[in-house]
This record gives sequence, C-alpha cells and structure tokens, in this order.
Amino acid sequence: MRKQILKFILLCIPLILGCAGLMLSGERPADSMYISICMYGMDCQDPTPNLLVELARWTAPLATASGVLMVFSRLRRRLTAWCRYIGGGSVAVYGPEREELLAGLGRRGIDGGGDFSFVRAGSYILLGREEENFDFYQRNRAALKGCSVYLQCRFLPAQSISDPELHLFSHEETAARLFWKKYCLFKCSVQNRHQMKIVFLGFGVLGEELLTYALQDNIFAPDQKIEYHIFGDGDRFLSIHTELGAISDPILFHREPWYESLSLIEGAQTVIILEQEEQLDLVKDLLLATRRNAFAVFASREELELLSGRERLMLFYWQELARKPEYIMGDALFERAKNINLHYASFYNHVPENEESKENEWVKLDAFTRYSNISAADYHEICRIMLKEMGQPVSGPAPECLELLSELEHIRWCRYHYLNNWKYGVPNDGKPKDAVRRIHTDLIPYKELPEEEKRKDRENIRTLLSMR
Repeated sequence: MRKQILKFILLCIPLILGCAGLMLSGERPADSMYISICMYGMDCQDPTPNLLVELARWTAPLATASGVLMVFSRLRRRLTAWCRYIGGGSVAVYGPEREELLAGLGRRGIDGGGDFSFVRAGSYILLGREEENFDFYQRNRAALKGCSVYLQCRFLPAQSISDPELHLFSHEETAARLFWKKYCLFKCSVQNRHQMKIVFLGFGVLGEELLTYALQDNIFAPDQKIEYHIFGDGDRFLSIHTELGAISDPILFHREPWYESLSLIEGAQTVIILEQEEQLDLVKDLLLATRRNAFAVFASREELELLSGRERLMLFYWQELARKPEYIMGDALFERAKNINLHYASFYNHVPENEESKENEWVKLDAFTRYSNISAADYHEICRIMLKEMGQPVSGPAPECLELLSELEHIRWCRYHYLNNWKYGVPNDGKPKDAVRRIHTDLIPYKELPEEEKRKDRENIRTLLSMR
C-alpha cells in the first residue's frame, strides 16, 4: 500500500509544480489545473512563465509514460495469472521474498505481488507479516472457499486453526521437521544402546520447533533415554508445556554459558548450533575450544564455508530448504494424514474409502485430531528409515518388529498429547477422553493397554506401512 501511495504522489508532482507555477504567474486556479493536466499529453505553450512550469512541462510526459507502463504491466500480470489459473494447479504467492518460491513453482506460480490484491488461483501461499496474511484471508474468505491457503505464521500453533482449508506454516517448523529426517539418529541410538545426549546451543522459535519435533520423531526404543540439554532461554516453553514431565526423555535447560559445560559438549552424541545472530563467532569459538569431530549447524552465514575446520561442520541451510514449495505446501504429508483418518473412519464407522469420503471425514475433525494424524504421518517416515536399517521389508515386517513399531507409535501418540497439555485421567461420563479437561484413559504405558487398544495400534502401523 505504501508503494502505491508513493507512486501516486510521484505521478502528481508535475501537476503540483504546474499549478503552483501558473498561479504564481497570475493564472486562475481552475485554468492552472487545466493547463497542468494538458501537460501530461505534451500540450504546453511556449514560453513558460517560470522554472516551476518548465519543470512540470518536462516531467509530465515522463509521468504519463510511467503510468502507461504501470497499467500495461498490471494488465499483463493479470492476463498471465488468468491463463495460469485456467490451466489448473496454479498457486498465487503474496508477500516479500517470493521470487525464489515463484521460480520453484515454475509455470504454476502466479505473482500476487506485495500489495495483497486478490487474484484467482487454485491455491495460495501468503508470505507477508502475520497481520497482512490474516487480513488478506479474512477480506477474501468467501472467494477463497474451496482453495488451500498456506499462511506463514511464526507464533500461532497450527493446531489452533479450525478451518481445514487453512494451513499455517513457519520456516522454523518446516526446517525442524526436515532436519530429523535428514539426520535421523536411529543408527546412532542403536550404537549407544538408546542412551544419548543431544545439545542445543541457542533456542528461541527455531529451538522450540526443533525440540517439539525431536520429542515426536526421535522415538526408537521403549526404554530409551535421550537427554536434551538446551543452552538458551526456555522459560516460555516450560510455562506453556506443563506436561513435559510425563515424557520419559529428560529436557534440561542450562542457565550457565556453554563454555562452562565443555565436558557435556564433548561427550554428547549430537550438538546442534541454533544461534543465528552471532553464529560465526560462536562456531569459531566452539571449533577452537573443543575436539569433537561434528557439529550440526542451522546455517545463517555463508562465511561458515570458509572457516578453518569446516570439515567438522554439518551445515544445514534451513531457510533455503524451508522455502521450497513442496515443503511449504506439504501435500504428501497432508494426503497421508487424510488417508490415515479415512482408514479409521472405514474401520470403525464403515465409511467407504473413496476421495469424497476422505475429504468429508477430514473436514469433520477438530484441529487437535487433524494434527494428531499429521504427527503420525510425519513419524511414519522415521519408521520406514528404522525398518530399512533393521533389514525389514516395509510391506511386511516380522511380527516382533510390528509389535515394536506399535509400541513406539503409542509412545508418539502419548507425547503428542503431553505436548498439548493432556494427562491421564478417567472422565466422569465413562468415555475414554474428555477434551475440555484434556484427560484420556489411554495415556498409560503400552503394556498396560487393553488388548483391544493394542490391536488398534497394530492396525494403525499396518495402515501406515501400506502407504507411500
């Protein structure tokens, strides 16, 4: 909007100069306005009475040409957008830093611009500030019905949105989810008998997302003990997540600076550098102060490539990766989650398994249950990695492997609930859960579950393994 106002002011400058100069020369205001407007069409008589009018005479045609080019550019953009929309599968991208994303979308991409004016498309990606994104969504909600909208938001949890067509995303969340797949710790966990220490240097929004996904993805054995040692301010995270104590993997926040715990950093199985603001100095100090052979770095500075000791760094260019359209839109993950839900609906309520039922059943879910299915679909990728490392076929693992994965899936399900502040409890109405009080009868160890609930977990694993 500011750019539009600035452009309008620039176009009006010749008019202002012309009116001021002509009135100073004795012309009436109405005549001054008329003559100044005529200058935009190169209609001006010589000689000019003063310098202001002379400036207006030369700048008015330039303003006219600029205005014509602006109109032509806008019409061209609109025509291109309409053609791509008619072609199907189009994605409109709004906000700053959209060029890279549009390049990744290719001919599917429609440049929505930075002014958030509505264009017709099949899907929408909103990259602006939270207030801009939500304002665009609210203003055009009726026109957006039936379209998937991917809205960038750093501070509002995805589970808090009830509209199934609106998907919140943040680059921090996307990067966290991708990191644990790229650097899966299953083999390392096996080598250390599932007793590990993971160190975070830095925290903030990026650290919160990384820890949240770590607790749901790094589940490799029922008796594991993975300690998360975090050097950063975790007061907010601890205040919000009140049931972290129910998770068997300890989460330890350190008040002291990292250089007072060098023995921990040397002995940890994984050290992850999340600090962004003074990252280069931090990395240089770590390389000098320690002898460990590997640090995982959520890289924000290209200079890291030039450091002496670069071979000790695993650079994860998280921002570049998280901006790719396939990760922002996450269609494969959402489709897998929808298929999981459809299978449940078919198994328990005899709903036919077809595309129409899949969408209808998904819309029925509350946001919490939707993202529980998404969490299961995300952890499924870890399960496939584990089966590959164990030499087991995904299509039909051995019974003991199936039982192990069933127990691990139950642990993940419990952790998802704990991270959303649920706890064990028995509702007064005799049902298994009370969503208002956030209590559930199944938030107990797998071995204590009734056989019927264990059978559901096994069926869940079979369903997941049947999906790609």
